[in-house]
Amino acid sequence: MYKPRSTRDIYVKSLSVNSENLKKQLGDKSVPAGEIKGIMGAVSKMYNEHLEKIVEECDRDMMALERVPSPLKLFVDCLAQVHKSLGLSPPAHALLRQYVSAWEDWM
Repeated sequence: MYKPRSTRDIYVKSLSVNSENLKKQLGDKSVPAGEIKGIMGAVSKMYNEHLEKIVEECDRDMMALERVPSPLKLFVDCLAQVHKSLGLSPPAHALLRQYVSAWEDWM
């Protein structure tokens, strides 16, 4: 019997996939490992803080899924915040800006 995944599982899996892709892309741009770790740590922390609020809201009302950001949108929003708040190397700055710009163009 099929059992749908929980909201938390969906968001956590998305964070994992998107983080792995971003780490690889940052590494391909020769961003130092320490900087990659800092970026990923900041993104993960923000994402998980927002995720807790999303899960609480969805536990109260399943229709909340229509109002909360998608897992990808949440990831990109966290990247945008990190992009603004951390002093990034030029390659990391450029890659995060591309992510944010691509999302803005897509929307």
